[in-house]
Amino acid sequence: MIACPALRGPEEGHIRNFQMKMPLWRNQALKTFPELASRFEHAETAYQLWFELLDAFKEAYECNPRNESLIRKIYRYSDWCETQPRGQTADDDLLTCVCVCFYEKIPTFPPSRADMPRWWRPTDLDGDRNVFQYRLSDQEFANLKQFLRREQHRFDPSLRTPKL
Repeated sequence: MIACPALRGPEEGHIRNFQMKMPLWRNQALKTFPELASRFEHAETAYQLWFELLDAFKEAYECNPRNESLIRKIYRYSDWCETQPRGQTADDDLLTCVCVCFYEKIPTFPPSRADMPRWWRPTDLDGDRNVFQYRLSDQEFANLKQFLRREQHRFDPSLRTPKL
């Protein structure tokens, strides 16, 4: 719920709370990323929010030094999205949104790909059709799997816990 400061009480002139339903994904994002709130104000869908988060994720990797705190919060928010009830269509399903707008892009951005071993286990790439495979050729995907196996000693499960 959000307060609308433009509405005032009848006689006192005090600001009256005007309650509007806010989607849970937006509410959680605003709590998690108060520093990015201005980037989210026009995001009407979770997809639009994730486009902004992907840009912030890339910017965090391009900082010198990189913004580890923001990277961690984005990964944790993605984990939170995964735990939410599934939507009835791809338009309202947070897991689909995270996969399409975020996970698919991680191995295509060199800095985040190089950092994947800290965040992902080699077994995370198992399965018939892995989300990381959609934007990679078969050879690139095989190389990614080999890279994660070779660098699995870098995996740090504490980075993605505790949950939001």
